[in-house]
Amino acid sequence: MLESRRRAVLRIRNVVVMCCLLGSALLMLARLVPGEWGVSEDSRRLAYAVAFFTRTFESHAALGMCAGVCFLMLLRSWAASAMTAIIPAVVLAPVAWTFVRPDPQPLSKPLAVLTANLLVGHASVDRVVRLIEIEAPDVIFFQEYTPAKAEKLIERLGAVYPYRVEGMREHSFGAAIYSRRPFVGRPELFPHEAIRGHVWARSAGEVGIWDPQPRAVVRHGDREIVLQNVHFAPPIRISYLREQRVMTGWLCEWLRAERRAVVIAGDLNSTDASVNLDDLRAAGTVSVRAAGRGMMGTWPSSGLAGVVPVGIDHILIRGVRCDRARIGSGIDSDHLPLVASVGFE
Repeated sequence: MLESRRRAVLRIRNVVVMCCLLGSALLMLARLVPGEWGVSEDSRRLAYAVAFFTRTFESHAALGMCAGVCFLMLLRSWAASAMTAIIPAVVLAPVAWTFVRPDPQPLSKPLAVLTANLLVGHASVDRVVRLIEIEAPDVIFFQEYTPAKAEKLIERLGAVYPYRVEGMREHSFGAAIYSRRPFVGRPELFPHEAIRGHVWARSAGEVGIWDPQPRAVVRHGDREIVLQNVHFAPPIRISYLREQRVMTGWLCEWLRAERRAVVIAGDLNSTDASVNLDDLRAAGTVSVRAAGRGMMGTWPSSGLAGVVPVGIDHILIRGVRCDRARIGSGIDSDHLPLVASVGFE
């Protein structure tokens, strides 16, 4: 009996080691898949899609492998546990660091920013207004902004946020920017001139043509900050992943030409671990999550998966510094809001 139990434990140990090693190999290979494969016309698109989702849930995979490592340690399989702990440790170390690093120096004159996805206008107006009253943002970026929701929000918030640029849609790709401060110049709903030659029909419209991506400029002190609202297509089709890559390319091209400070906020449907965010970091942006604590996931906001949500909503900055970032309270949307304060030194 004891011998059969020992053999069963050894079999389980071997399965755990194999699963952890295969998971580690997949995480490493996903990092090697180039972003160009996402816009290819051949089977490389499928490899890109697998890599995209692997990178999206790499922290979750690493947490699962940590459970396997703990099991191996209980069995006193020290060599196996050390071998299988390497990749999970590399993945989770940056998250662990956020809990112990010192807080950034506070800004003397911060600009408060909030981004919120309204779930095709289904989010609770009362909860949205309550959140805004608590956070008192200077600028708000809304996604999934519908005419019906706009009417109610303007009724409640219009006096406080008299400066608005709105691209309303009945579907998921309406967007708006609300501001306490006057805009410099005329805001744009469709600033993506370089992308308008592409016609990729989808149920939500055509990227860059029928889907507004509002841009406005405000003055903060004696300098200007460009505000860019962004909503990428969801990763539910390979063609949508291609749209994400094209939109990322457009943003990077614009960032290389723009000399003013920039705040990009919205639902990018991509995590910090994605190649999309890699490219945006290479273009000079920094995520405000660098000033926050923990994984700071925003989707989904409820359910079993909501226990460890992924961070697909972002505030990316360049030319300004962030001294505070955190997840806001729920607004009856499937996304949680993201709040930050930014400013010049």
